Amino acid sequence: MAKNISIFIVLVSLIVGLSRCANIGFPEGGPVDETPPRLINSTPPLNATNFEGDEIRLEFNELIVLKDAFQKVVVSPPVNTPPVIRGMGNRVTVEFEEELQPATTYTIDFADAIQDNNEGNILEGFSFSFSTGETQDSLEVSGQVFDAFTHAPVAGVMVMAHSNLSDTAFTHVIPPRVAKTNELGQFTIRNLAEGQYRIFALEDVNRDYKFDQPGERIGWLDELVEPSFEYRDHVDSVFTEVADSLVLDTILFSKKLAYIPDSIQLFLFQEDYKEQYLESRDRKERNRLDFFFNRPLEKTAQVSIINAEPEKEDWFVYEQSLNHDTVMVWLSDSSLIERDSLTVELVFPVRDSLKNLVDQKDTLKMFHRKIEERRRGRKDDEEEKEPIVDPLRVRGPGGKLEIGSVPFFNFPAPLAEVYLDSIELSMLVDSLYQPVSFDLIQDTLRIRQFALAHDWIPETSYQFVVDSGAFRDIYGRVNNLIEGQITVQPEDSYGVLYVDSRGMGENALLQVLDNKENVLRQGLIPENGKLAFRYIKPGKYFLRILMDRNQNGKWDTGDFSEGKKAEQVLYYPDVIEIRANWDQVVPWGIQEYDVYDFVNRNRVKKEKRNSNRR
Repeated sequence: MAKNISIFIVLVSLIVGLSRCANIGFPEGGPVDETPPRLINSTPPLNATNFEGDEIRLEFNELIVLKDAFQKVVVSPPVNTPPVIRGMGNRVTVEFEEELQPATTYTIDFADAIQDNNEGNILEGFSFSFSTGETQDSLEVSGQVFDAFTHAPVAGVMVMAHSNLSDTAFTHVIPPRVAKTNELGQFTIRNLAEGQYRIFALEDVNRDYKFDQPGERIGWLDELVEPSFEYRDHVDSVFTEVADSLVLDTILFSKKLAYIPDSIQLFLFQEDYKEQYLESRDRKERNRLDFFFNRPLEKTAQVSIINAEPEKEDWFVYEQSLNHDTVMVWLSDSSLIERDSLTVELVFPVRDSLKNLVDQKDTLKMFHRKIEERRRGRKDDEEEKEPIVDPLRVRGPGGKLEIGSVPFFNFPAPLAEVYLDSIELSMLVDSLYQPVSFDLIQDTLRIRQFALAHDWIPETSYQFVVDSGAFRDIYGRVNNLIEGQITVQPEDSYGVLYVDSRGMGENALLQVLDNKENVLRQGLIPENGKLAFRYIKPGKYFLRILMDRNQNGKWDTGDFSEGKKAEQVLYYPDVIEIRANWDQVVPWGIQEYDVYDFVNRNRVKKEKRNSNRR
């Protein structure tokens, strides 16, 4: 009995001791693993020669995940049938579905498709090479792909090295070496043989390694590339820990192998390939026919009525949208307005296969019936009532007017008459309003908009009075009395922007952009390179220079068949801050423009930059 009690006491003591040990604290994890997977073995070995198999096996030092292999992994030279790529455990297998070319160096570029299973650390830029011949080509070139207009890096783009130097190779021949850009637009074309190459970038929609789809974005390098290598000076710093701080101990100098060129810049653009066509049409209102086009018209469309004879010679008013991709035909003939159905012939310009401008003719039915008429139908014996003519509703100017801007009157329909003697503009002088001269100018495109033109004086108040009947539209509607006040902002509420950008040559268009990169102001840079923009509202702005080849005031894309690239664009790398009553001078050395500097500051997200540094 005593023996059993002794055993019981020992067991209780052990349990209590263990429980106390267990309650000392929770175990803490070690440091977060930030190391990507590492290749430890492969069949065949890396850079093997005389390979005769059809399967590559890669083994890593930890469990891995293979993500989006079909989209990310690129085999160079391209194969007709994509290989089967599998990831399982700590292994990746690549099984080729076709016989490999003899005496050829192959590169399997995994980009960022491989990452570890636990922390998701990405194995950036991993590639595996082998050769089916006695030797392996080992040269390489690298660079970055940008959008030609925004200079944003472009990911997932094929970059090709063509040893066939003919102009048609890009459209008809599969290149011997290819690579794909990463999220920062960076690429490396590996395992090149000695010789000259033409470099192309292609947003390869149909994955055939040829520019044969009009919607694919493209870019190319004008000069030929001859890959080579050099040894560059490399500096390593050795630090020693002293009193919990690092102290520079030794500076080591060495030579490091570098493959060149390693800073190729390609600018991607999409050709203007869309054919002109009528997208849709509508007749929501009896008095208006609307035609919507897929792209801006290059000249005025022509409209005629087929199933009715207009009673008036000027039976419509033609109005176009700002960029001429919409046409509004305002019917002014009451006999046409009353008809529920109109058949019209629409003639508009298109480009033929030789890019010549020709006429396209469409015959269209245009219907309109009010909902009430559809529901109850018209009654022949219903007594006709004299229609009530609504007043012409006018949206006039008023409130604060920015210096350099113009106040407008806007109308719901085109005008037939304007009586200037029924309009008065007055300026406040010594507490009294005195009449001043003005003009009313119709916008050449937005024909329902009229500018109230006057030499507006800063920090001055105005008032205007528009008598009834001063405006009459094409339907006989006239306005009621309109009154309003306008106050021009003071000069000291603005800043002045001076830009000095010499050496740009002709047709360099300097643009001031807001924070959404909309163009606010622009002007051609004169020969001395100095340009000033007055009356800029306080805020943050960007600067852009457009090499406007055709002097049309906007950016134009390129054409591969004509050997014409998109118009060159340059961005100022810093944000420009304008303050009230302050002159901001910006010296811009155009020759020092660094696209990488601009991109890193303005186009690459912070987390991507940090990831790239790791």
